[in-house]
Parts: sequence; C-alpha cells; structure tokens
Amino acid sequence: MGVEQAFIPYTAETCPPPGNVLVLAPHPDDEVFACGGAIMRHVAQNDEVHCLLATDGSAAIVHENETAKQAYIQLRRQESVEAAKVLAYQHISHWDIADRALVFNEKQVAALLKLIHDTQATRVYAPSLHEIHPDHYALAQIACAAVSRCGAAVTLCMYEVGVPLNPNYLLDITDLLEKKHQAIHCFASQLQLNDYTRHMESLNAYRCYTLPAHITAAEAFFCLDGETLKRHPELHYGSSRQSHALQSQKGLVQYLKQFFN
Repeated sequence: MGVEQAFIPYTAETCPPPGNVLVLAPHPDDEVFACGGAIMRHVAQNDEVHCLLATDGSAAIVHENETAKQAYIQLRRQESVEAAKVLAYQHISHWDIADRALVFNEKQVAALLKLIHDTQATRVYAPSLHEIHPDHYALAQIACAAVSRCGAAVTLCMYEVGVPLNPNYLLDITDLLEKKHQAIHCFASQLQLNDYTRHMESLNAYRCYTLPAHITAAEAFFCLDGETLKRHPELHYGSSRQSHALQSQKGLVQYLKQFFN
C-alpha cells in the first residue's frame, strides 16, 4: 500500500453503515450541498434521517425592514423543505438562531446531546473544523463536544462545504448526482447569489482524484466515533503528515525544523 493511502482513501463506499442519522446544517442548504448524496443513501436503506437547521440564514442578504427579513427566513426554511422532498426525508427541526450568531457553549452542546438522544442517531453529519464561516466552525465545535460524550455508539462524520477537509471516508454518489442537483436547485434564493451547483459539482468531482475512473462524483467525510474523539483530540482535523507530526512535542520540534534549518 502506498503512503498516500494513509492520508486519503483510494476506494469509495456505496452504502454507509445503517442506523438513524442526524444531519447538522449551519444554514438552510448546507445539508444538501455537503451531504445530499449521503442522505439519499441512508433513505434508500430505510434509515431514519433527521436534519437540524441551526440558524435562520437571514444574513445572506440585506433586508429593507423586519417584515422583509421574516419573509426571507420563511423562504429559506421552505427551500429546505422542498429539497427534503426531493431527497425523500421528512424530519427537519430548527434552533432559530440568528445567522452569524451561533456560538460554541455548554447550552448548545446540551441541546445537541438531547437531539442525538431523542433521534437515537448513531451517525451525526456536521461541518468540519476546517470550515471558515463562523457558524460552520461553531457547529463543528458543538458537534465534536457532543459526540465525544456519546462514546463509541455514535459516529461523527465531518463534511466539507467551503473548505476541503482531510477525509477518511469517500461515498460514491455517481448515480445520485442528477437528483442531488435537483435538490440544490430548490435553493433558488441562494443560487441567485452564487453558482453553488457548479461549486458543489466541482468539489464532488475533485473527490474522485484517487478513485477508479468509473466513479465521477463522491462526497468526502472525516469520521470518528465519540470515544476516539474524546481520547484523541489531535485527530479532530483529520489525518495528515502535519497532524501526525504534531501529536507529540518532539514531533512538533521536528516538524518546525524543516522550515528553519
């Protein structure tokens, strides 16, 4: 096995492990952009899928007044409902936190722990700690903290939207790409702002770099169970030469020497 395979998969799965699933979206649309394919795979194997929309998505545009703002919030919420119909799942809940106001604190960790318990989720999809948007990063921190208290029975699957992550799990969505595009097109308000279909298609195509030629679209995740999250915080950002070097003080010194010698 080549050294590259220690840091990125050279195979893609077509069926995720079965069990109830909780998808955490910082804003209405992230659930589809990041893991619409994974959602469809879980639905196909009769797993129960729940989605949490953490914020209201209101900061995407400037609003003339409060009435216009509330109408926009309802529009974005409805877009997620329409996308859920395309992907064939029904359960959506909301924290109704203002866009760009999500913070990592014990209150939110406790709320997520309750949701994991209530949905009996064995797999939690959440943004990765590489994400730069403050809501994405805060939700990643909340997810890491909550799942680390759940033990080995719950797995956190960190996904990518704005920043590529260091994956240890690739999911083949070649046959699902057209339907994922249909779900993305439900977010007309956001597609007016940017060509997210092209961005997500490009990201899913890029993830095929290490895969056989017949796979033309894949979603990437970094998955760790709660016990591993708790015992090995150095792995929270994924497996890389850098994270391996930083696992010890000696490794840190050796890592830094290459830049200063």
